[in-house]
Amino acid sequence: MSRLIRLLALISLLLTLAMAPALAQETVPPGDGPAVVVDEGAPPPSEADWTFRFLIPTVLLVSGLVVAGVVVGYGVRVRGRYRVVR
Repeated sequence: MSRLIRLLALISLLLTLAMAPALAQETVPPGDGPAVVVDEGAPPPSEADWTFRFLIPTVLLVSGLVVAGVVVGYGVRVRGRYRVVR
């Protein structure tokens, strides 16, 4: 009995896999189209996201301050320690 159930399950699985692509295709007669075409119009103008409006300028400002701090720190700590002997 167990073999029969397994055989029927295998056959049904194979038939399902064989028939699914054929049944999934949609047949539309040539020349047919929608009865009514609805024009959706122009999409509304979109606003900039909050990340673009606030986060990006903040990141640019902070990164500019970090670069300026590194340049000043280099000038104070590294360049000030060493002297060129002439």
